[in-house]
Amino acid sequence: MKKSKLIPPIMIVVAVLATIILNQEEYSEVTIINRILIIVGAAIVSSIIGYFLLGSDVDKVDPKPTNNTISKIDKKNSNRK
Repeated sequence: MKKSKLIPPIMIVVAVLATIILNQEEYSEVTIINRILIIVGAAIVSSIIGYFLLGSDVDKVDPKPTNNTISKIDKKNSNRK
């Protein structure tokens, strides 16, 4: 799965959780404009962190190793005899 498909759900989850937390009574003094800025900032920061932590795409996986390593080991053992 590509990173670009996972970033929007991460942003949505963070924005919803930030909205839930900021709507509690303890944060009633925070103005609406500041709440919106906090929610948008949290979504952007989480998407940036998620982009870097998700790593490379699955399509760019290294190919399978060949059996050259076995032949090299056999050559070393035959040279020792």
